[in-house]
Amino acid sequence: MKITTSRILVLLATLTLASCGWHLRGAPKNFPPGSTIYISSENPRSDIADEISRLLENGGVPVAASPIEADYLLTIHRETERKLTVAVDSEGRASEYELITSAIYSVRTSSGEVLLNKAQADVYRSLEWDVSEIVSKGEEERLLRAEMRRELISRMIDRLRRIDVNAPLEDKSY
Repeated sequence: MKITTSRILVLLATLTLASCGWHLRGAPKNFPPGSTIYISSENPRSDIADEISRLLENGGVPVAASPIEADYLLTIHRETERKLTVAVDSEGRASEYELITSAIYSVRTSSGEVLLNKAQADVYRSLEWDVSEIVSKGEEERLLRAEMRRELISRMIDRLRRIDVNAPLEDKSY
């Protein structure tokens, strides 16, 4: 049987990754094994809550179907997307915007102990605007917003990773 060079390289890459302990990032590993998290949002059609649920589930953290079944509860209090004019052209039309995507969220245990109280995550981007390219700039804004949501979710999951669920109450940071 003839083994090609590419197959050997793939095998070596797989062995190297497996031996170094590499794993996909995405889910916090600081919660006790077997614990579940329930994710809720004050916005019933929250893309952020849905995406966090999917990422945590794929990362090995079971997501509970109801708060009663969960050991930890993540509540997204508010999600906002803003667009501020930061520059205007000689005719008084906007020529640059600042896009802001934010979320305020909390984490508590099923017994009500607050682990993270109304933390805020923000992502900022700059968008240059040209009235003569309104269709392409609109598409650019839509793509930037999607990228900003992904980064916001990443920041929220990174913050979840830093919660010390075993720390005494007086040592917890809010």
